[in-house]
Amino acid sequence: MLYDPGEHRELVGDRWSEGAARGAIERIASDAIGAYRGPERLWPNAAEDLEGEADRPFRNVYFGAAGVAWSLDYLARHGVAPALPDRRALAQRLHRDFLLAPELVSLAPPPAASLLFGESGILLAAEAILGDGSQLTAIEPAIVRNVDHPSLELCWGSPGTMVAALALWRATGQARWRDVWLESAERLLSEWRELIWTQDLYGTAGQYVGAGHGFAGTAFALLSGGDLLGRQADALITRARRALIELARLDGDCAQWFPTLGKEDGRHPVQWCHGSPGMIISLADLPDDDETGRLLLAGGELTWQAGPLSKGPGLCHGTAGNAYAFLALFARSGDERWLERARAFAMDAAADVQRRHHERGRGRYSLYTGDLGVAMLLHSCLAGTRQFPFLDGALPPPEESHRSSRLDLDA
Repeated sequence: MLYDPGEHRELVGDRWSEGAARGAIERIASDAIGAYRGPERLWPNAAEDLEGEADRPFRNVYFGAAGVAWSLDYLARHGVAPALPDRRALAQRLHRDFLLAPELVSLAPPPAASLLFGESGILLAAEAILGDGSQLTAIEPAIVRNVDHPSLELCWGSPGTMVAALALWRATGQARWRDVWLESAERLLSEWRELIWTQDLYGTAGQYVGAGHGFAGTAFALLSGGDLLGRQADALITRARRALIELARLDGDCAQWFPTLGKEDGRHPVQWCHGSPGMIISLADLPDDDETGRLLLAGGELTWQAGPLSKGPGLCHGTAGNAYAFLALFARSGDERWLERARAFAMDAAADVQRRHHERGRGRYSLYTGDLGVAMLLHSCLAGTRQFPFLDGALPPPEESHRSSRLDLDA
């Protein structure tokens, strides 16, 4: 089978309506604001996020305070949720406090500079909130330090820090951000010797396929800045398309991509981090041709037929992340069916948030694993946009009036 039915469940939740979506966003945001315990204690952690780590304040983007603060600020700026009153004071402390209490240091190597678990993401989130250029002096060396990270993937390695560099290049036009993006791109392209990259994760080498830890996320980082690659861009597109096609597994009108090259047995997750949804989200901007389009649509069909995830409603390995695959297909095809499916998954995820809140007695306060990712999805469904949280649009657009000079100080 292309997926594991036991990891999924029937679709539930109210029918889509703008009012219901806005109400769910406001409930999630208000709950998170009410649970905030100040810049030292931050938000309560979910036991599922700790994975053996001590229960203490975390500041990373993935499951820590930077992701929560960034998403609350984003939703408030778009007028769909109340603002966290102390968000600027929190943003000003995030990086300093991270350096005083480094996170995930038991990993080899520690993800100190990474986008989702380390400094570059924390600094980028703080800059998005503050908009005054105060975080930029520290971001550049963090990105440079990550150029040679052995993982060659999005969560820990240089593809993630390339996301930060590209966001800053698009926002400022400053050549230093383009140059540091190109430095990482050249390293990744030089390491691309086979069909897909070989990642060194936790001391073990493997060829991973998906968005979180493998080929798709790395290709996404390169394709996003394809305009900077000149003549290399055509070769990049050709190789990415070839991998998409050769790695696909088909059954009728459905397509799936298994987590590891050459391993057909084991789990076949349908998630952002591994499986069809992440492939679609990462590669939806490939130029259209019959085979590429057919496979991406077949991956969307598998995601729909599998149904919402039992594991939770979040972005990384939950229902909200899968819904972004539908939004990517809507943007690519213009077919309203994909927007309708995204909205159905969004309402399911909102209902799942409420159910789990009732069982736990509180929310799950994180961006990639918790409730804030669902709020971001609901907003994307209202707007009909496909931007995956923090990987797309981490910085507010320059034309926003209250951000108009936000990055000029470090020019």
